Amino acid sequence: MLNRKVISVVTLLAGVLLGVGFSAVASEKVFPKRGSVQFGAKERPQVNVSPEFAAFSTVFADIAESVIPTVVSITSTHIDTVLVRQNPFDFFGFPFFGGDPRQQQQQPQARERRQSGAGSGVIVSSNGYILTNSHVVHGASEIKITLYDEREFDAEIVGVDTLADVAVIRITSEVSNLPVAYLGDSDKLRPGDWVMAVGNPFGLSSTVTAGIVSALGRYTRSDQFQNFIQIDAAINPGNSGGALVNIRGELVGINTMILTRSGGYMGIGFAIPILQAQNIMEQLIYTGEVRRGWLGVSIAAMDQTMLDALGLRERGVLINEVFENEPAYRSGVRAGDVVMSLAGRRTTGPNDLRNVAALLVAGENYPIEIIRDGRRQTLNITPTVRGESPQAAAPNQRQRRTPAEPQSVDFMGMTLREADGGGITVSAIYPNSASARANVRVGDNLLAIKTAPDRAFVQLKTLDELNKEIGRVGAHPIVLQFGRGGQRFFVSLRAER
Repeated sequence: MLNRKVISVVTLLAGVLLGVGFSAVASEKVFPKRGSVQFGAKERPQVNVSPEFAAFSTVFADIAESVIPTVVSITSTHIDTVLVRQNPFDFFGFPFFGGDPRQQQQQPQARERRQSGAGSGVIVSSNGYILTNSHVVHGASEIKITLYDEREFDAEIVGVDTLADVAVIRITSEVSNLPVAYLGDSDKLRPGDWVMAVGNPFGLSSTVTAGIVSALGRYTRSDQFQNFIQIDAAINPGNSGGALVNIRGELVGINTMILTRSGGYMGIGFAIPILQAQNIMEQLIYTGEVRRGWLGVSIAAMDQTMLDALGLRERGVLINEVFENEPAYRSGVRAGDVVMSLAGRRTTGPNDLRNVAALLVAGENYPIEIIRDGRRQTLNITPTVRGESPQAAAPNQRQRRTPAEPQSVDFMGMTLREADGGGITVSAIYPNSASARANVRVGDNLLAIKTAPDRAFVQLKTLDELNKEIGRVGAHPIVLQFGRGGQRFFVSLRAER
């Protein structure tokens, strides 16, 4: 009571000092009458919106409405068995605080350890087949999927392909009439096309983001089958396995990974083209395994010096080596050829050729366009099935000796000698020379030389043969074929003047 009286007196004095009547200070706050205040402008802004843009303004909402029901949330659980001891001092083999050793020493107990991860998937059949990434479900002991309407189902793995990061799972319950994505044509995508990503980033279900195709044909590892679509639509952890659709709502890719330094979205995402994913999906469903085409060649990229040496203006895939009695060998492809297309699809680099060949059906004939000695020609090739690690017969390993006064030739920044038993070997490399920059090493065997784009490769066994060809070298870059550790490769060198 005393505090309230003190406050009232202080308030009264403050009112008197400030020239405000006590009644005004103590009165309740007066609110305006409802409806007496006009909120917002009376007229809509006069913005000139073209009819085309007005029609476009609802496109993404229409796409989302159509695609969201076909994308599911995937929770995969890995179950491990671990051994647990109740008394940590049992490890030392003596009782703790003088207890009975027979009571203290206990057998380890087996317990389950559960680790769960989240991802996305796309329904591709009305009876429960779902397309996703291998890394989302591979090795999972339990898989649960949640539909857009929050219905939950158990699922099982149909098959996985770790080399392309594709997996197929299936709902174990009897289901029908599920919403299904329409499979589009990823080959028709162009950089700059609008796309939308749909998935469940960080567990936020049915999230949609929009962007454009940034680039095509991306890859991060040369030992895997990658042909990524690069996009700038935001994707994050949990988006993996989700849908990438075009402006017509057609599924054109499966979102897979991001390039990041922070762990989150930084503007670069990757998706597997649907044509590649569909081919793998169908093989996993119908056969349980993925069988890729095999040509039997070793391939390499081409730099500008190699292009100049071969007289080419457009890039292709250089054939380093053709394995004997394999499909390419039987078709007439030879080392030094440049593959410009396979099965009608342009191949500008090793990754292109690798991915096109992987999609070919074993036993069928396909055209392969090559350039040899400056002339373009088309051959027919019949691929076989790629094995786990196909090996070509390695050439005979030659033992080298060092004679007291060996014959040698200095050429393009390296010293070449005749090896014991025949052939030419590199015995020295000069620092900062063209050969050193081309990664030629001591011990490599020089096998062949091409001195002009319109000349064929000349096989070399002696230094006399090499000297003869050196006399034909001009200002134009040359191509040399080497052998190293049972493998063959080409380098292009330009004479330094």
